[in-house]
Amino acid sequence: MQKQLASNHPLHLPEQPSKMIRPKSLKKIGLYAFMSVIGLLQLIPLVWLVLISFKNNKEIQSNSAFSLPETWQFQNYVDAWVQGEIGDYFFNSVIVTTITVIVVLMLGSMMAYALTRMRFRWSGLLSIIILSGVMVPVHATLVPLFTLLRDLGLLKSQLAIILPYITVNIPIAIFILSSFLRGLPKELEEAAFIDGYGVIRAFFHVVLPLLRPALASVGIFVFLNVWNELLMAVTFIQKSSLRTLPLGLMNFSGEYSVEWGPLCAAMFISTIPLVIIYLFFSEQLEKSFTAGSILK
Repeated sequence: MQKQLASNHPLHLPEQPSKMIRPKSLKKIGLYAFMSVIGLLQLIPLVWLVLISFKNNKEIQSNSAFSLPETWQFQNYVDAWVQGEIGDYFFNSVIVTTITVIVVLMLGSMMAYALTRMRFRWSGLLSIIILSGVMVPVHATLVPLFTLLRDLGLLKSQLAIILPYITVNIPIAIFILSSFLRGLPKELEEAAFIDGYGVIRAFFHVVLPLLRPALASVGIFVFLNVWNELLMAVTFIQKSSLRTLPLGLMNFSGEYSVEWGPLCAAMFISTIPLVIIYLFFSEQLEKSFTAGSILK
C-alpha cells in the first residue's frame, strides 16, 4: 500500500530511459561508417570501368573519367563480343575454370581426408611434401612445366593449362580442408563404421556433407585464382582458339593505338562472373571462415 501511495505522490516522476548514446553504440556506428566508406571506395573502379565502356576514345581523352557519356556507345560491347572474340575467350575460361575447380575439390578433399584420418607409413613426410607446394613460386615452375607439356604433346590442347592449374591449387586446397577436418569429431565416422559403412561410403555420406563450408571457401578461392590468371596462360597456350579471357584481353591493344571503349567493355564482361559469385556466395564464404573455429 505504501509503495502504491508513493507511486501516486505528485512529486514522484516515472523513470525515463536514458537518451544518451552508449559507447558500444558509438563504436558500432563508427564501424559501419568506416566500412561504408571502404565499400564505396571499392566500387569506384567498377563505376569508372562501366562509364568508360560506353564512350569513344575522343570523349575518354577530353572529358572527365566519371562524366556520363554524351552518346552511349553500346556498339563497344558488340565489337568486344564479335570482333574481339570475347565470347570465345569467355567460353574457354568457363570450361577451364569449371574443370579445375571440380577436380581440385574432389582430389583435395580425398587427399585431405586420407592425410588427416588415416595413419600409414610416411604419411607425415607425404603431407610435408604436398603442402610444400604452397611455398613454391609459380615462376620457378614455368620452364619445367613447359618442357614436360611439350614432350607430352599437350601444348595445343586445353590440358596444357588445366593440368598446371590443378597442380598449383591442390596444395592450398589440402591445407585448408585438412585444417577443417581436424576440427570435425571422429565419433561421427566411428558411428558410421559401426553401422556397416566402409571408408569410401563414410567419406561421401558423412564427411563430405560436413565439408561444405570449407569446400565453398576453396572453390571460390580456386575460381578467382584461375579466372584471373595470366602468366601460365601466356606460357602454355600455343593455340589462339584456346585463349582464356585474360590472354584474350591483350588482343585489344594495337601497335599504335588502343580502342579503350571496346577494351573496357570486354573487361567489364570478364568481371560479371566475379560479381555474381560475390552477390550469391559472400555469405557462404563468410561462414566458411568461422565454421572451423566453432567446431573446435
